[in-house]
Amino acid sequence: MTPEEGAAEENPLATETPGHLDDVSPPAEEELSLEAELETLRDRHLRLAAEFDNYRRRTRNELLRAGEAARADLATRLLEPIDDLNRVAEAPCEPDQHQAMHDGVGLIAQKLEKALADAGIEAVNPLGEPFDPNLQEAVILTPTDDPELDETVSMVLLTGYHLGDRLIRPAQVAVYRYEEPPS
Repeated sequence: MTPEEGAAEENPLATETPGHLDDVSPPAEEELSLEAELETLRDRHLRLAAEFDNYRRRTRNELLRAGEAARADLATRLLEPIDDLNRVAEAPCEPDQHQAMHDGVGLIAQKLEKALADAGIEAVNPLGEPFDPNLQEAVILTPTDDPELDETVSMVLLTGYHLGDRLIRPAQVAVYRYEEPPS
C-alpha cells in the first residue's frame, strides 16, 4: 500500500467521490427562491421599522400639542383674574377704600380658584380633619389638652392642591399634639 492510499483509508473525506459536492449545495432555483424570500422579508422589516418610527413621531407630536392646548386653556382661564389684579394694583389707594380693595381682592381670589377648579385643580383644605402626611405637611405642632384633638389639623397655613389623584402641592398645616396637663 502506498502512503497516499493509507492516508485515504484513514481519512475517508480525503477522497472525493463524484457527485458528492452536488449533494451539498442546493439547486440554483432553490437558491434564487431563498434569496428572493430573504429580500422580501428584509424589505418588510424595513417598512415596519419606518412605520413604527413615523407612529412614534406622530404620537409624540400629538402629546406635545395636547399639552400645549391644555396650558393655553389654563392660561386663558387665568388671564381675566390676572387683569383684575393688575387693575387693583394700579388703582390709587385712598384711605377710605380699604374695605373695597379688600373685597375686590377677595373676588379676584374666588375667580382664580374657580379657574383652577374648572381646569380640574382642586384645593386641599383639611382644617379639622385628621392629619394625613400623604396630603399635608406639618410645619407647626400646637399643644392641646384634649386627647380627641390629637393629630388633627388645627390651622391651614398654605392651601394644597391636587389634580385628580396627583398631589400638586401638599397643604402646609399646624397640627394639634396632645400633651397631658401637668399634675
